[in-house]
Amino acid sequence: MNAMYVTIASSVPFKEAEDTLRLARLGVESIFGPERTEFEVQVTIDHDARRFIIDVSRQVGRTLAMVFVGYARREFGEGAVRMIRADLPAMGNVTGGLV
Repeated sequence: MNAMYVTIASSVPFKEAEDTLRLARLGVESIFGPERTEFEVQVTIDHDARRFIIDVSRQVGRTLAMVFVGYARREFGEGAVRMIRADLPAMGNVTGGLV
């Protein structure tokens, strides 16, 4: 699986970053529909590491990652959001309960 790690700086309240992810998901649902979004989006939230791991192996996931990073950088500042792309083994069950 291809994944995008999005790490949020400690200066940003993590709850606000989670809210920004929810807003990005609404935008993605407007493009692809809620059913396809629910089916194709996989996000793992790592609260301890202050990061989101977004599966970008499908178009919907790539779009979510782009919209989320764009929103987060505008809201929290360029330096507060770090993005790294990585190849990972399959995630299995999604944890975190947000997306």
